[in-house]
Amino acid sequence: MIEIPPKTLRALAHELGGQLVSSRADRPASRIAPPQLAGAGDITPLLSRRYQADAREALSRGALLLVDAKLRDLDLAADWVHPHATWAMSCLLDHARAEDTPAVIGEDCVIAPTAIIGPRVRIGARVRIGPGAVIGSPGFGWVETPDGQARAVPQLGGVTIEDDVSIGALTTVDAGTLGPTIIRRGAKLDAHVHVGHNADIGEGAILCAQTGLAGSVIIGRGAVLGGQVGVADHCHIGAGAKIAAKSGVIGDVPEGATVAGYPAMARMRWLRGVASAFPKA
Repeated sequence: MIEIPPKTLRALAHELGGQLVSSRADRPASRIAPPQLAGAGDITPLLSRRYQADAREALSRGALLLVDAKLRDLDLAADWVHPHATWAMSCLLDHARAEDTPAVIGEDCVIAPTAIIGPRVRIGARVRIGPGAVIGSPGFGWVETPDGQARAVPQLGGVTIEDDVSIGALTTVDAGTLGPTIIRRGAKLDAHVHVGHNADIGEGAILCAQTGLAGSVIIGRGAVLGGQVGVADHCHIGAGAKIAAKSGVIGDVPEGATVAGYPAMARMRWLRGVASAFPKA
């Protein structure tokens, strides 16, 4: 959650445009928070249909809802509808009260001298970080402005790495936007792994070399991703799932499933498809 100078929605809409559609326009907001965490006094953005249930929960806690105009058809009690909601959020973040606080590192960690640890990073105990790893650099977040230009979205959420995590050489873990990118207890990341902003990697998960996660991916507890796996943004991979090497994941993977190929599908189905592509002897 990111603090901003307190202003009413009416004042913000006057500055940034969009349409006020509720009776709460004169309520002040002092933070921006993701829907999963937002409460009274927070603005929370809804930029994807995937998070409409979280947005409803946030509304029940008193949050003020900024909704992208493409989602107006959803049955939600929105407060502020904007045709460029991500751009509006990024403008609010430009004025955030977020200091570049130094990293906090727990006991008995082994961090290579050439690793780079950015601000707003919290590292637990007994964490190992290999040479050339970069933790907490700004995530790759860009948005189109109303005049069609590209501008960076400030990435102020930092990174949280829990106890007993191992991060290999030349791996990158991007900072989150409104909350931290999270690597949970006991997760193991090989060399050359990329973790996009806002990702959440579950306890004991294993990510092999050259795996790449786009933003906001959730990896369940104990999942295993083989080498060179690619995962599209906002996908959920269930606990204990196994993703074969070189697979391309473009949708959610159920708990305990084993998938392979591109697009990733049940492994045996993929193997039958590969076999059928070759002439029989």
